[in-house]
Amino acid sequence: MMAFGEQTGKRTGQDPIGLEPKKRKVEFVVPEDGDDKEFTAEMYKRFLKTALSDLEKNETTQLDMVANQLAQPANSDQRISAENLSVLLDVLSKNINKIDSSKRAPLIQSIINFEKWWELPSYTLNKYMLFVTILCSSIPKWWQDVSMSLVSGFNLSPEKTVHHHSLLKYFLQMIPSSMGYIDMYLVRFFPNNNDSSKNLVNYISNLLTLTTYCKELQFQAWSLIVERTISLDVALQNELDELDDDIEDFEGDDDDDDNEEKEEDDTNGIPDEDIVAEDEDQDDVPESELEGEEEYNVKVSQSIKDLSTKLDAILTLVTGRLQEELTAENLQAGDGVTIFNTLTTLFKSHVLPTYYTKSIQYIVFLISQQQIELMDSFLVTLIDISFSPTETSEKKIKSLQYLGSYIARAKKLSRTQIIFVASYLTSWLNRYVLEREEEVDQPGGMERFKHFYAAFQALCYIFCFRYSLFRDADSSWECELDKFFPRMVLTKFNPLKYCNENVMLMFARIAQHEDVACCFSIIENNNNERLRGIIGRGDKDSKTSQSVATSTWSLATRQQFIDLQSYFPYDPLFLKHYKQMMKDYYIEWSEAGGEYESDELED
Repeated sequence: MMAFGEQTGKRTGQDPIGLEPKKRKVEFVVPEDGDDKEFTAEMYKRFLKTALSDLEKNETTQLDMVANQLAQPANSDQRISAENLSVLLDVLSKNINKIDSSKRAPLIQSIINFEKWWELPSYTLNKYMLFVTILCSSIPKWWQDVSMSLVSGFNLSPEKTVHHHSLLKYFLQMIPSSMGYIDMYLVRFFPNNNDSSKNLVNYISNLLTLTTYCKELQFQAWSLIVERTISLDVALQNELDELDDDIEDFEGDDDDDDNEEKEEDDTNGIPDEDIVAEDEDQDDVPESELEGEEEYNVKVSQSIKDLSTKLDAILTLVTGRLQEELTAENLQAGDGVTIFNTLTTLFKSHVLPTYYTKSIQYIVFLISQQQIELMDSFLVTLIDISFSPTETSEKKIKSLQYLGSYIARAKKLSRTQIIFVASYLTSWLNRYVLEREEEVDQPGGMERFKHFYAAFQALCYIFCFRYSLFRDADSSWECELDKFFPRMVLTKFNPLKYCNENVMLMFARIAQHEDVACCFSIIENNNNERLRGIIGRGDKDSKTSQSVATSTWSLATRQQFIDLQSYFPYDPLFLKHYKQMMKDYYIEWSEAGGEYESDELED
């Protein structure tokens, strides 16, 4: 029995169809008997065919009511039943040309945007996907709306988007020209930093699935993932910096020395620190005891935890997927090489130029260690940038920082690779001294030689972590380091003065204990010179090269240089799960040279 009136135009004792479409529903009383089910389906099919015929008379009332039922939320009792939806999709699939007009658009839009269509019973779901396929194949203009709806569903878990990807895969092959606007949708629907961790992870997971069947969008998808992850990484670092500043202001001048000491430990790459753990402890403080600045710090700490949780989940997901992709078999087939080259390109264009990221660089750190050829490739990339005549000075210094930090921390590197990089650095530094040492006596600040200092610091940092590998079978020093280092520290460049102080102190301790160089007398002399300069006892009439060079190095320029030299890209992670993932690939300071932490080795 149909619950709608006959189309006679007369009153039936009920409201005419279409007057209050949101309150009316086309449905059938479905008895238990199977034959009656078929009967009611046939009646509904006749109704739909009549409604389609009415379209030729510009009468859309019946189909508008159907569209309204389709547009109802999934939990509404006014929504079309799965049985009637199957019938509707069947009828429309066989009459696709009849709905190809602007007046039929609301009906089609309601089907495309049918809420939770992926949760329909399998029989109806198959009908739904078939209709979408017929619709977009017959009237291609609708694919733009369908693809937008599919991409907008990427915040769903991967288990719920299997059919989304089936349709995307089919039509990307059928309509390759659609990749342009699908690329725009990928950007439009990407969750922002304030969205939930779940939505961010789901979206990125679906993006990664997209790259498996659409190689043409692989670079765009990875670019988007890297850009948004950098955004989270930078936001987290800004929060950490703000928290540090606020804590320093709150604690006052009495604790300045302690704060400075902690800051040095966090930035010099030696030893390991865990930042977030300290912030999490603040959760134990009762709200009643929090006032003013302290209360503000707790709020910032919550933001830090939110950002770190998102970043941790994203990087763990992405790196895990990459490990699956970069197998020996995939590399042999060429697919793995393409992905690695894509990420190397994005490292150069996005990660390297961004200042003080803490976590995203670990993607290439780990995936490069999957195979020795990938490590070779990454090392060559860093060396090329570090010594390229066309790169900016800042980018070359950043690349040297990555080179030194990578060699120091990457556990899978071979001794051959480490010795090769050290040999390259010593050769370049020796040549630099021969060609430019005389310039130190000429007017100009020592910042002219910051490329030299960055290279020397990278080598010293490597030595601190890898000194045990630099002796050959006869206990002789590779690269003649026992001759190289004493010569370098005595040059007019005076690298022990202008490189990072903490690294130079640690290098001095290890170098002296390993009998490769004696540095403490030079460091002491540098400290005395600096002290005389601070208290105004320097010889202002002196025309020595060092006085001339130093006098033109402004405080601002010197601070900028110090900040740049204090960045160690592969300092310890503080992301809980991602740090665990790095365990087999990462060298902790305690594993490399922790015994040299003691000040007793200074003398």
